[in-house]
Formats: sequence, C-alpha cells, structure tokens
Amino acid sequence: MRYAMPRYEVKYTGNHGWEEISDMELMKELYRYYDRVTPVIKKMINGRILHTANAIYRLKWKGGEYEAASPMKELNESESSL
Repeated sequence: MRYAMPRYEVKYTGNHGWEEISDMELMKELYRYYDRVTPVIKKMINGRILHTANAIYRLKWKGGEYEAASPMKELNESESSL
C-alpha cells in the first residue's frame, strides 16, 4: 500500500510558475483572508483551487492512488459559503 502525501503549491500574482509551500506558510496566508480556515482546507482537499487577492493556492497529492489528480474547481476568496 502506498500513501499519498499532501503538497501545497502557490502561484503569486505576476509569476508564471507554481511554487511548493509548507503547511505553515499556507495557514499563515489563509488566516489573512479567512476567519475559519478549516472549511477552506476541506474544499482544497476536495480539489478546489483557492484564489486570493495576491495568489492562487492548490493542493496536490504526491504518491499513492491520488497522484492522478481529479479536475480542480476554482474557489474565490469572496465565495459566500466560507
């Protein structure tokens, strides 16, 4: 059995490529935009891409059965369900 490891990536406004970031860096950025980050993380786990004013964040799975990523949906910081 292979285990999948989560990997968070960010693309900052003006940059063309994705950069890997740590869990702590992601949490720090999410707290700037959201009062509750758990619902946002849950949506990212379910394949949503998060857009904020300065960056785009996504979760990718490395290894295991999740490596073949499912289609991602976009999640804007202004989405009312958050």
